[in-house]
Amino acid sequence: MVKVLTSESEAMAVAQFLEGINEEITDIRVMASKYDTSRKTALIYIAAPKADLNQVMSFRMRDEEGEITVRDIRSKHLNGKFIGLEISHEMGSDAAWNRFYRFMERMGYA
Repeated sequence: MVKVLTSESEAMAVAQFLEGINEEITDIRVMASKYDTSRKTALIYIAAPKADLNQVMSFRMRDEEGEITVRDIRSKHLNGKFIGLEISHEMGSDAAWNRFYRFMERMGYA
């Protein structure tokens, strides 16, 4: 798990649905394309989002390099009960993968 930071000025990297509300990433899975190894997909899971889900439009990963914005967000349910959110971040180049990897290092997941 990621250390919860009290202010954004303390954070090297934050994951957010809404401005000012830092989310805790539960799990990350990275998959590479069988046919094109430069294409990768990261599935990011958040079990207990803090943001109001009615206002969520995108997922932002921010660090000192800038911001990565992802709009592919899915609600996950098991037996009709909400169990979290899944964010799918597709990276079509080695540069995009390297940028994502640097963000994950700053978050403490690499």
